[in-house]
Parts: sequence; structure tokens; C-alpha cells
Amino acid sequence: MATTSGLAANTANSEHFEQLHRQLLADPSLQFRIEHTPPPKPPEWLSWLEPLADLIKFISPVLGYVFWAGVIVIAGMIAYAILNEVLRRLPRNAPASSEPFVAPEPQFRPAAARAHALLEEADRLAREGRFAEAVRILLHRSIEDMEQAFPAAIAPSMTSREISKLQYLSAGGRATFTKIAEAVEASLFGGRALNATHFADCRAAYSNFVFEAPSK
Repeated sequence: MATTSGLAANTANSEHFEQLHRQLLADPSLQFRIEHTPPPKPPEWLSWLEPLADLIKFISPVLGYVFWAGVIVIAGMIAYAILNEVLRRLPRNAPASSEPFVAPEPQFRPAAARAHALLEEADRLAREGRFAEAVRILLHRSIEDMEQAFPAAIAPSMTSREISKLQYLSAGGRATFTKIAEAVEASLFGGRALNATHFADCRAAYSNFVFEAPSK
């Protein structure tokens, strides 16, 4: 009897469980099956990325090579910069010393028009027999011309001999100036009277210096 009662109770419980299970399955608010639905479509505003995606997909096999090529280029640039800096810091042999370039000093030469006017005035004095004055005017005007050309080179206290040593005078200019200065000194301080020959020598020296082509 006990066994029969137990079986009946189990049967009733099983039927009750099955009834509850059917009710559970019939409940529409519950989902017991996983349905495979297609993924949602991307928004329309992303449609412009499709060509880019296709391009990336097309070149994807070579992207690895491009990456490593970029790595090699960057590594090469870094190595070059390091090597260049190392070489820059290495001691270098001093270059063979060469003579420093010295710009030639400008040389004095009177303007042609002023020289013509000076010679005309000196000739006028010589025609009047005033040879000493004619020679002196050649000297004084030459000094004035040099003062205008190189105002910082000539001091008021300088003598004719000192002026003749200026670097602005070429060899021909120095010889001409010295010849005229010596004739003036001989006349003023030596008491020697200058004649037509003295004037002619000084005039020729001045004219040759002014109007001859400068030596190279």
C-alpha cells in the first residue's frame, strides 16, 4: 500500500510539473530560442567610407611591406643624423694657411679737368716769369686734391716729405710729388731761384702722372 501511494504521488507531481512547463513555454514574454538575425545595416552617412574600405582591403597584402619600409627609412635617417653629428665633433686638420686677401688701397690721381685747369694757371705764371710760383701752385693744388680725396690721411702739420710717403700714392705719383716738393723746398728754404727748365721738368712730371694710363 505504501508503495502504491508513493507511485501515485509521483505521477501527480510529474503531471503537475509538465503542466507548469507547458505554461512556461506558452508564455510569449519569455524567449527560449536564439534566433540568428542579420546584422543591422550601417547608417547611410557612412556610405562614403566604402571606397576607402575597399582600397584598404585591396592594398592590405602589401601594408606589411610598407610598414617595414617606413621603419627602415626612419632608422636610416636617425643613423645618418647620429653619424653626421659624430663626424662634426671629430677634430679636423686645419686647412693649409694661405695668404690673407688684402684689398688694394685706392691710389690718388687728380681729376683730368682739375689737372688741366691747374696746368693752365701754372703756364700763365710761367709765361710771366714767375717760375717759383708756378711750381708751388702745382705742389699746393696737388696737396689740396689729396686732402679732398683722403681727408683723414693728411694732417695740417704734415710736411711734404711725410705726404710723399702716403700709401695712397703710386710709385709714379710719389716720384712726381717728391720732385715738385724738392724744387719748392730748394726755392723757399735753399734760396735757389727756379727757372724755366725747373718749371718744365716739374710740369712734365705732373702731366705724365695725371694723363698717362695707370700701371697695372
